[in-house]
Amino acid sequence: MNDHIHINITWAKEKAKTILLSRKKIKIGVAAAVGLVCACIIIAIVVSTRLLEENNNLNAQVAAMNLKLIETTQESQNYADRVDDLLTQNSSQTATFDSEKEVLVNQTLAEFNERNQLIENIMKSLGVKIQKHTPTANSGGPYLPTSQSLPADLLLRTDKNLNMLLYTPLGRPLAGAISSPFGNRDDPFTGENAFHTGVDIKARRGEPIKATATGTVVEASYNGDYGHLVEIKNGNGFTSRFAHLQSYKVKVGDKVKRGQLIGLVGNSGRSTGAHLHYELCLNGKPINPAPFMQTTNLSKILASEEIQARTPKKKIASSGKLKQVTTPKTSKMNVKKLTVASVKTKKKASPSAN
Repeated sequence: MNDHIHINITWAKEKAKTILLSRKKIKIGVAAAVGLVCACIIIAIVVSTRLLEENNNLNAQVAAMNLKLIETTQESQNYADRVDDLLTQNSSQTATFDSEKEVLVNQTLAEFNERNQLIENIMKSLGVKIQKHTPTANSGGPYLPTSQSLPADLLLRTDKNLNMLLYTPLGRPLAGAISSPFGNRDDPFTGENAFHTGVDIKARRGEPIKATATGTVVEASYNGDYGHLVEIKNGNGFTSRFAHLQSYKVKVGDKVKRGQLIGLVGNSGRSTGAHLHYELCLNGKPINPAPFMQTTNLSKILASEEIQARTPKKKIASSGKLKQVTTPKTSKMNVKKLTVASVKTKKKASPSAN
C-alpha cells in the first residue's frame, strides 16, 4: 500500500468518498501539467515575438507612408503654386493680347476706311456715281448701334467699292501716245470741225489690245467707219469700244477680265493709219477716256504709305474734281472732271471714229 495515496473526500451529511491514486500516476500528471504549462509559455513567447515583429514592420510602413504623404503634399502645393503662376501669366498675356488685338483691328479698320475714301474720291472725280444704300419697305432686323455695326458696314462698303472698280474701265488698253484726243477737232479727212467720241492711240499694226475692265463682249464684227470693232458691256453703266482692229481674239458672249487680250491693232474702217480708237460710254453717252486711262497705277496708289499719309490732307472740290493724286514713284496725275458728250453714241457712220 506504500505505492498508493488515499484521498478522502467528505460531503455534506457525513458522506465520504475515498480516491486511491498511485504515485506513478501522480508523477505523470504533474509532469504533463508542467510540460503543458511550458509549452503554453513557449507558444506565448513565440507568438508575442512574431506579433512584435509585425507591429514593428507596420510601424515602419506607417512611418514611410507618412513621409510619402508629406512629400506628396509638398508636391501638390508646388503644383498649386505653379498653376496659380500660370493662371496669372495667362491672364496677363490674355489682357495684352486683347489690347494688341483691339489696336490691330482699329488700325485695320482705319486703313480700310482710308482706302475706301480714296477709291470713292477717285471714282467721284471720274464721274462715277457712288450709290448709297437706303432703307426699303418690307425690311427689318435687330438694331445695332453704329459702333457695333461699323466693321460689317465697312466690309460691305469695301466689297461694293472693289466690285465697282472691277467693272469700271481703268488703265490703258495698250501703250502709246494719244494722237487724237476726245472732243472737238479737225476731221483728218475733211479738215472740218467735228466731234471725236474717243481717243486715238498710236501703235504698230498687230500690237495686242487688252480689256480695261471685266465685262461681256456684245459685238465683235466689222462696223462701218469703226472698222473691225470689239464692244464690251461693263458694269456700272459703262461700255468700252475698241475700233479699227486688225483681228479679234474674242467673240460675242465671251466673259472677259481686265488685262485680257481682246484683239490686235489694225487700220480697218475710216482710218488714216495703224492706231486704236478707244471709246468709253456711260449710260449710252461717250465720255472722255483720258482720266480713266491715267489710273493705271491705282493699285499702287492704294498700297502706297505715302499716299495714305497724304490722303487726309487732300481736298475734293465741290464740283467733284480730284485736285491731285500722286503715284508712289513720282508722276502727278491731274484728273479732270469727266466730260459727257451731249450727243448719243452711234455705232455706225461716225464721221470722227478714226
